[in-house]
Amino acid sequence: MLSRVADALFWMSRYLERAEHTARLLDTTLLLDVDLRGVDAGAEGRHWQAVADVLQLPIADRSPEELCLWVTSDPENSGSILSNINRARNNARSIRGSLGPEVWRALNKLYWQLKDPEFAARAVESPHEFYEAVEAGSHLFQGVCDATLPHDEGWQFLQLGRYLERSDKTLRILAAKADHLRGLTSAADLPIATLEWAGLLKACRSYEAYQRVHIGRVEADRVIDFVLLQPQLPRSVRFSLESTANALAGIEGRDVSAGEGSLDKILGRTLGDVR
Repeated sequence: MLSRVADALFWMSRYLERAEHTARLLDTTLLLDVDLRGVDAGAEGRHWQAVADVLQLPIADRSPEELCLWVTSDPENSGSILSNINRARNNARSIRGSLGPEVWRALNKLYWQLKDPEFAARAVESPHEFYEAVEAGSHLFQGVCDATLPHDEGWQFLQLGRYLERSDKTLRILAAKADHLRGLTSAADLPIATLEWAGLLKACRSYEAYQRVHIGRVEADRVIDFVLLQPQLPRSVRFSLESTANALAGIEGRDVSAGEGSLDKILGRTLGDVR
């Protein structure tokens, strides 16, 4: 495979996964603000600082509304959702001959849906619709890739980009939230802490899965353990790293347990620690 094609596949997948994570993080933060309004006076500033920390963006003196719009659709912000979708599409366009028409159509359709003036105007008033479209479009793209592309070297580069980005963003969400919730330890803080940790699970699309394993109260230690180490959870750090290792083995054309290169050793040590 040409390195140019491999590079485009990797970054196309990674940029789309990044856009999806950003959309889900913003959506759950907005919903959490509503849940906590009137309960925790300092919640709003804490939530949006955590978002800025996850995305590694300067919050400056922006209000939550301004920050949300800047991260959602500002073309001048290279980290915005729309900028990441545009980058994914540009990578796809450069290698259309290596993609099936269904794959290109799924990504192109999402891009033009988000760029539609009427849809964008509605999103200012109802950002949930915008974020829901990003997540649905990302899932459709992944499903079309899995269902129509040969699971060869090129497909493995798609998996590599997806799961590297997923493990990175899940860790950033967990680290930022844990840091901002460190002081919520008293009995009076319990309702707030429960909502906050539930919000983290929802940002990782893991709340329902958590409830099936841990029926009842959402607790910090259990949430951290679940999001980091659950081997069957598609968005856990362990699952993402193991999927990364499988993709790397597929690219190298070897068994996953037989890696001897420098990348294999780095990933192997990390996975050994996690396991």
